[in-house]
Amino acid sequence: MIIGLTGSIGTGKTTVAKMFRLLGAHVIDADKIVHRLLNKRSRMKLGEKVFDDESALKELCAWIHPLVKKEIASDIKRNKNRKVIIIDAPLLIECGLHKKCERLVVVACSRKSQIERASLSLGISKRAVVKRLKQQMPLRKKKESADFIIDNDGSLNRTRKQVKQIWEEFKK
Repeated sequence: MIIGLTGSIGTGKTTVAKMFRLLGAHVIDADKIVHRLLNKRSRMKLGEKVFDDESALKELCAWIHPLVKKEIASDIKRNKNRKVIIIDAPLLIECGLHKKCERLVVVACSRKSQIERASLSLGISKRAVVKRLKQQMPLRKKKESADFIIDNDGSLNRTRKQVKQIWEEFKK
């Protein structure tokens, strides 16, 4: 079973992916693939440029998405015997990867939480986070496509309970 895991910047996708991994899922992290393809310095420079220039962002996505999709396809092929494979990708829907998934899980939280979390985890200003959010599909639209929504505004324990409930559904 191939599951898509998505949400917007700062919603807690990585935390949720780790929880699924601990339950036995094989997780493919699209961000880690991008990090392997681009070194940190070039990612920082690209981030500064593309989030101020929509055409540059589209150009970058047109170049990098096929490479990431190819890596994901190879990983799926290598792990085809696994019962649950999760594709953790912030732009899963935007780049069409959701079409390869049997179920879609969207991780959501308040905009305030997103901005605070992303600012801390990425080490960028809240203003820079807002710029990035504006470039992504709105979270409400992602939620419309979801089979499952994880409300990640509460405690880690509450999130863990939601993940376990969804995991039980996957096992059926």
